[in-house]
Amino acid sequence: MLRSIAGWITTGTRRSQRLSIHSRTRYSTRPTLANEQPTTQDPVTDSTGSSKKERPPGTYAIWAMEVIGGASALIYYLHLQTDLLKPKVNERLDPNKYTPLTLLEREPLTADTTRFRFRVNRPRHDSQQEELVDDIISQGLWALDVKDHLVQTYRTYTPVSYFVSEVVDDARGLREGHCDLVVKRYPRGSLSRFLHATRVGDHIEIRGPILTWPYSPGAYRRIFMLAGGTGVAPMFQLITRVLSNPDDTTTKLSLLYGSPSESDIIYRKELDTLAEQHPGRLDIQYLVDHGPSNVAKCARPDKETLTAFTGSFDFSKDIMLVCGPDPMLAAICGPKPIGPSQGPLQGVLRELGFTNKSVFKF
Repeated sequence: MLRSIAGWITTGTRRSQRLSIHSRTRYSTRPTLANEQPTTQDPVTDSTGSSKKERPPGTYAIWAMEVIGGASALIYYLHLQTDLLKPKVNERLDPNKYTPLTLLEREPLTADTTRFRFRVNRPRHDSQQEELVDDIISQGLWALDVKDHLVQTYRTYTPVSYFVSEVVDDARGLREGHCDLVVKRYPRGSLSRFLHATRVGDHIEIRGPILTWPYSPGAYRRIFMLAGGTGVAPMFQLITRVLSNPDDTTTKLSLLYGSPSESDIIYRKELDTLAEQHPGRLDIQYLVDHGPSNVAKCARPDKETLTAFTGSFDFSKDIMLVCGPDPMLAAICGPKPIGPSQGPLQGVLRELGFTNKSVFKF
């Protein structure tokens, strides 16, 4: 429609310009003398005596069409290449401040452990905030701070999965995604009780990602992991990351995972599937406190058990990761202080000759 209007205006303008060529100069009608040159009428002057040029008819219409065309092109560019014309994208990961994220799903995994799925949006075009998030995640294992706004306290949890769709919602200018947290409810755990009291649709304040352990492909010959209960979360994140990384085809993984009973083994199906898909790279041993069990050994991670598990440990090429309840850490490697400090190495691993350099506590 704009093209037809522009064509009509242009055609009329050309006709007006042809007519103006003949009418702009008016010759005198009196006879011309022998030695006299034809003269034209003086150009129109304004009140100051200065010459005043007449604009061809249709000039303003042409200018208007050029402005409209330029504005249309700018709007199209902003729509296609930026998110300036889209609604503000909320519920994004931010390592610098807490952001309310919507709880999408709750899935009971055991009698006292639940998987919580939160919505995580991402703009169609990444900003510096998304670049910072990607940079942190690319460096290794990462976690999120979850805040209880009622008492203004927080706790750090490691996501077991993080996903962002490649499909763009053009109306909202974003890509939808989610992240999953596995949380056990403790009778005296403020944050765990707060999360287990939430309902689908509630908004929970979350900050992150936060780098917890740097990882690079091929940095270690084998990574040994000791996990108890929901302490399997960072190990699961690491296992899926290493085995799905095309740049890491040599790192081997060994997991010793303890639970109260066989029914309390979290993500057992997913772990077993990964072990079947990657024979020779992922080795898993289950321990349970109480039997009977057809898949796990009824034992505790004592000195005898850990001696057998770490028999092939190479102190120059391997590392040991430990995550679990406080009593487990105290017995195996010593407690981990709050904050970035690892604290002194104690417990069974110290008795076996391990040092702080070869052990990392979550």
